[in-house]
Amino acid sequence: MTSYGNVSTYASNKGSQIQIKSAMNSTNVSFLAFVTSFNDSFTSNWNTENVYGRQDPIGTFQGTTRVISLNFDVVAFDSTDAKTNMNKVNTLTNMLYPTYNQIPGQGNALSLSKSPLVKMKFANLIQESSGDEGFLLGWISSFSANPVIDMGMFSEGDKLYPKVYNASITFNPQHRNQLGFTKSNSTGQAKFPYDGGQ
Repeated sequence: MTSYGNVSTYASNKGSQIQIKSAMNSTNVSFLAFVTSFNDSFTSNWNTENVYGRQDPIGTFQGTTRVISLNFDVVAFDSTDAKTNMNKVNTLTNMLYPTYNQIPGQGNALSLSKSPLVKMKFANLIQESSGDEGFLLGWISSFSANPVIDMGMFSEGDKLYPKVYNASITFNPQHRNQLGFTKSNSTGQAKFPYDGGQ
């Protein structure tokens, strides 16, 4: 059986929490960071053109994109924790949906008002180096929280509350700091993407 250590140690340290806030409203949620995998992928995007008589294609730079994939366990140490965790999963799931406005005089017709952008922070691995308390803006393109059946569940009446979820998030950052180099800044962003404290 997996050991998750002392929950109070994690709960008292915000660096040991995965924090997510809605950019649309005041909704927020945090999970203890029992991280099982972390992948931060950068892709340099180029348009290429093959020219007659030239061995190598001519490349035109388009931009650099970043995708963060994070897998973690959501652990309940008792039935109260299990209910709280289920509510947290519900909260984050709801944060993937947009905000709508009612169209006056159109009955139940709605118009899209705000896209479901979120702000995310996990220690110095997911962070913006300045402003907004270090939260990194972006959108979640996929989220799953699957109960680990082998770990069992708490039951109350006809309701079941998993003891452990395997959760995964795919996050697409929208950096608010200017990245890259200029004539006056030949070193780039020293604290990007991870603030190493130097």
